[in-house]
Amino acid sequence: MKPLREPGRFRIKQAALEELPLAARVKAAAWRESYPFEDGVFQAQDELADQAALGWEQAARRGGYFWVVVDTQQDGDIVGLAHAQVSDDPAAPTPLELSMIYLLDRAKGSGIADRLMEMTIGDAPAFLWVLEGNDRAIAFYERHGFRADGTTQELTGRLAGHRERRMVR
Repeated sequence: MKPLREPGRFRIKQAALEELPLAARVKAAAWRESYPFEDGVFQAQDELADQAALGWEQAARRGGYFWVVVDTQQDGDIVGLAHAQVSDDPAAPTPLELSMIYLLDRAKGSGIADRLMEMTIGDAPAFLWVLEGNDRAIAFYERHGFRADGTTQELTGRLAGHRERRMVR
């Protein structure tokens, strides 16, 4: 694990239920900073943020954990989030799925992503889906022991024309 670039600036904590709507908006913002999609995709993410937060709240009430990264130098602004869950996919290569891990650009490269990964899934066997061409994320996952297993899925709707690959550890 690489050392933190600015020790003490970013802190990870379990998300409170009332923080989940903001965390969903941070996810939408992270998409804008990270992906090469057209504006309509980002607008849809913005519009779906409240709905996503309601689903996350239900999962949290059933015992799921959502982790957020806060920026202690910016009034505790949420700048990242992560969640893992037991997959409902019968063909999953392992039960644990890292369903999301996102950071805003200002937190990338700080080393906090390594700690967020550790907090979310530790060194457990897990799998995830990553957008093909997201080289920074792929390198990050590879550094954490994930490898592409050859399984891909075509995205649909506004994301048609893009594909995700599955990575397994």
